[in-house]
Amino acid sequence: MSTNPCLQAVVEAPWYEGEPLWPWFVADYKPFSRIQLYGEMTDLEVGLIFAQLVDYNDLDSESNANKVLYRVIESETLILPGGLQVRSIADELICPGCCCGLEEWRAWLDFLTTGRSPWLGHDPSPWIEMVDGFVRVWSDGGMDSTASAFHLDFEQSTFEMELSKVQQDLSTFLVKIEAWANKIRFPEPSKLSSKFDECFAISRKWSDA
Repeated sequence: MSTNPCLQAVVEAPWYEGEPLWPWFVADYKPFSRIQLYGEMTDLEVGLIFAQLVDYNDLDSESNANKVLYRVIESETLILPGGLQVRSIADELICPGCCCGLEEWRAWLDFLTTGRSPWLGHDPSPWIEMVDGFVRVWSDGGMDSTASAFHLDFEQSTFEMELSKVQQDLSTFLVKIEAWANKIRFPEPSKLSSKFDECFAISRKWSDA
């Protein structure tokens, strides 16, 4: 049994062919791989997150960077493919499945009070349960049983601390958004980070999860 792995907020890298489709530079990630959101990200990685944000929300990416980012701010809601992934000290990974979104990351908090697994996507279908005082995260089987599934376990107190750390990582990502926006000369970087904060429930108090 592998205990006390870590939780990481991640977003799926966008798919595109040929040259990047957005009016800013982006990191070179394999399509559908996961990008961790935290304070040590590079500017190119932040640019790739916003490339996915524009693409996944069907926003027009043509025109200059300022116009595109104002479309982000003016959107009613925003979603991103991703969520929370679990990583063991041996680098075993349990990643969000298809159709899981970063906007639902706080559903992991609900599990602590309801005991019901949040929706973590499909193909594979990760899920969570409480077993003998441990929080057990399964790599698959949330929709159908599978012999290939494995699990990673957290002590409950560690699970709670890891969720708190995820919020801290996302909060530092908000700072990175403003720094990146400044570097590409977007005139209202705080509005951009505030929009991301609002749509992905980063600064909200734990009691309001």
